[in-house]
Amino acid sequence: MVANVTELLAPHLRADSDAPAQRFPTEQGWMRRSYGELSALVDGVAGVLLSAGAAAGARVALIAPTRADWTVVDLACARLGAPLVPIYPTAAPAQIADIVRRSSPAILIAPTGMPLPPLDPAVRILRLGDADGDLGDLDPAGAGQAGAGQAGADSAPAAALRALPPAPAATDLFTIAFSSGSTGEPKGCLLTHANWVAVLEMCLAAETHPERGLAHRAAAFVYLPLAHASARLQQLTTLAAGGELIYGTGDTADILRQIAEVRPTYVPGVPRLFESAHARVGGDPAALRAIFGDRLLYALSGGAPIDAGMLDAYRAAGIELVNGYGLTETSTALAIGTPHDSRPGTVGRPLPGVEIRIAGGGDIAADGEILARGANVFSGYLDAPAATAAAFVDGWFRTGDLGRLDAAGHLVVTGRTKNLLVTSTGKNVAPEPAENLVRSRCAVDDVLVVGDRRPYLIAIATDPDGMLDPDALVAALREHNELVSPPERIRRAVVVPDRLAVDAGERTASGKVVRSAALDRFAALIDAVYADRAEGVLEIVARPPRLRATA
Repeated sequence: MVANVTELLAPHLRADSDAPAQRFPTEQGWMRRSYGELSALVDGVAGVLLSAGAAAGARVALIAPTRADWTVVDLACARLGAPLVPIYPTAAPAQIADIVRRSSPAILIAPTGMPLPPLDPAVRILRLGDADGDLGDLDPAGAGQAGAGQAGADSAPAAALRALPPAPAATDLFTIAFSSGSTGEPKGCLLTHANWVAVLEMCLAAETHPERGLAHRAAAFVYLPLAHASARLQQLTTLAAGGELIYGTGDTADILRQIAEVRPTYVPGVPRLFESAHARVGGDPAALRAIFGDRLLYALSGGAPIDAGMLDAYRAAGIELVNGYGLTETSTALAIGTPHDSRPGTVGRPLPGVEIRIAGGGDIAADGEILARGANVFSGYLDAPAATAAAFVDGWFRTGDLGRLDAAGHLVVTGRTKNLLVTSTGKNVAPEPAENLVRSRCAVDDVLVVGDRRPYLIAIATDPDGMLDPDALVAALREHNELVSPPERIRRAVVVPDRLAVDAGERTASGKVVRSAALDRFAALIDAVYADRAEGVLEIVARPPRLRATA
């Protein structure tokens, strides 16, 4: 039985392996590392960290964009039994300071050019170079470049590495991953090696194709922040399958250009990437296929629901695009669709070893809270016993999501329990179905459905770039209205030129909308829309002047 993440990766992470492990962009073009080179770097960086104070159990915080060196640090910490505390590079200074204060790391690692807020002097700061491949203070050769060589046998890091403690036990902490905080203060999820070994083995088992095995993992393109648990899972699952990680950087246009250039076999992403690619080519199947290349075996959309029509559009282009679902507390995965077992409108079957039930309805029911149980479920929140207790009921983890299991055992996710709107007529409405449909149909930056304790529902669409076609918005909302009961229909919509921002607290560092903050921002506008007139036919309220934070 595999006890820790390092042991799970050991069959591929060998010093004698020439198989490609990493490919990342540099000024000179794409650079590659073999598994042998990666293994040597991981050992060397582990020695540097151990010399700097990262003994077994000591925590290491890492704040950096997605890059190959992020993976090196992650694997080095796993080798040491030093729990990694990932921090988003987009986090505000106050958020960085809060996570560091609460997690008490011995070491914090950040790129040279990244400013940091004042921190406890006891936290040792180590700097990466700003360019990927430049390990900076972590370079085992002490030369500031990862490719400059390895530490000698008599160096301090090498001596420290020879004195390594025993391999981490299954029950040892692997990471403290902070949740997004979209519904409140971010919570530190305590996840053990056993949790992550379980989820990696579950994903490998679920993804194994009857004919192709794990061939799609041969060249996996990763571009999402590795501080996000789902991106980190893709990183480690690819290495556990012996595949190559290709690191993308930049905005959506850059990412799509890089995908076309490197021709990956697998692309995990969020709905916005796949929707942007589809819009870029006007839905043309051949052009869409050309963006993702001739080697792509399948793509995975996660982090937010994606419209079933978008999945159909990709299938028409010969691309198997499937959904996945999970939370930070479940080591990021609970269910996954696969090319050989996928149903539109669902997020796939529960992973092997994961049990799902619906609160109040057993296994198959109308919508209720999704409950989960499995070896991948976390042990609790950092220094938050009350929140930990509230997260479980009779041994089942409460996801906070609404959903149901269909007759074939596939999971359908319909909304968040904390986002439920209760209209003044007493109707419970989840806002996500309408919001997700609008996002999939319109060039909208974001959309919020409003109606808690109100007589009917309205939608606020943010359009900071002036790209939204009002007719497309009306058509999308009418499409939604035809599918739902009268109390769930959207009666009015407002288009505003504002962008919800991370630094204003309206988005989390991972990009999720903080609904309470967004509603506060638009409170006066919402009141005005409801006061303006009684419920009427669907219409677009004229674009108001740019709103201020309290307007």
